Amino acid sequence: MIKKFIMINNNYTHAIMFHHFHDSKHPKGQGSLSSNNFDEMIEWLSRKYKILNADDYLFKFENNQLKNNEICLTFDDALLCQYEIAIPILDKKKIKAFFFIYSSPFYGDPDPLELYRYFRTTRFSKIDEFYEHFFLQTKIDHPESFENALKNYDQKNHLSAFPFYSDNDKWFRYLRDLVLGKFKYQEIMDKLMTHHHFDKKSASKNLWMSNKNIQELHKNGHIIGLHSYSHPTTLHRLTKQQQEDEYVKNFDHLRSLLNTKPIAMSHPCGNYNEDTLDILNTLGLRIGFRSNNSITHINSSLEIPRNDHANIYNEMKK
Repeated sequence: MIKKFIMINNNYTHAIMFHHFHDSKHPKGQGSLSSNNFDEMIEWLSRKYKILNADDYLFKFENNQLKNNEICLTFDDALLCQYEIAIPILDKKKIKAFFFIYSSPFYGDPDPLELYRYFRTTRFSKIDEFYEHFFLQTKIDHPESFENALKNYDQKNHLSAFPFYSDNDKWFRYLRDLVLGKFKYQEIMDKLMTHHHFDKKSASKNLWMSNKNIQELHKNGHIIGLHSYSHPTTLHRLTKQQQEDEYVKNFDHLRSLLNTKPIAMSHPCGNYNEDTLDILNTLGLRIGFRSNNSITHINSSLEIPRNDHANIYNEMKK
């Protein structure tokens, strides 16, 4: 089903994307929100838009009834901080959201993406201190690749759809995703974590929701959707078979857990291709979300733009 929407005065139907929250238990990190931040953000959004419950957004989308000021809220990665900090605010305001789950943490095989974030948040006084260590280690371990990357890197245009990223944020992601690849990146991070005596097993206990948490979200009217099995940062670079494995395993986990077929999804790091869309359509997904709003029209039901909460937070401060 192809649906297209025209942007009107920079105000068009889209979703808001959330990830990390902080309190006394969950550490404050780059881009994380407190309970008060989140409460204020919803109030701010409510003055500009009409926030729809997830099922209402889906119904209106599928029936071509969405107005350009109607939005929904989405949460990626099944993070425990969302359940413990954001859910009480959503309950208070009687808002039902989309929650997109990647499955590997629930099988004792979590992708280290969140562990790495927790490491750099808790072992360094600021993110740029971590970047200094990471860039230096990359240069030491892979000097030729590092020098070639410096020559080829297009700082102005790389990740330009994410204006809240700093120069170091973008350079780090370029090295991670396009120069090192998964295994070399993990080797460097493991060296840094060993050097800083970081306990991965202990950290894992406070990062992700439980299956029971997800069942409660589903029971309470939130829509639970796919986010791949292991959250690859460059999913679009996988073969079609590898992508299918990612989404079928994710689909089977949630179907078994919730006794219903998932109908929604979001693309990890916003990365996908025609193979991805073909797989998701075959699985019967009815709605899907991108990770940014650089494209202001909706090409298909699996490509709805989202505005990152970091952009909203910056706008609120103006």
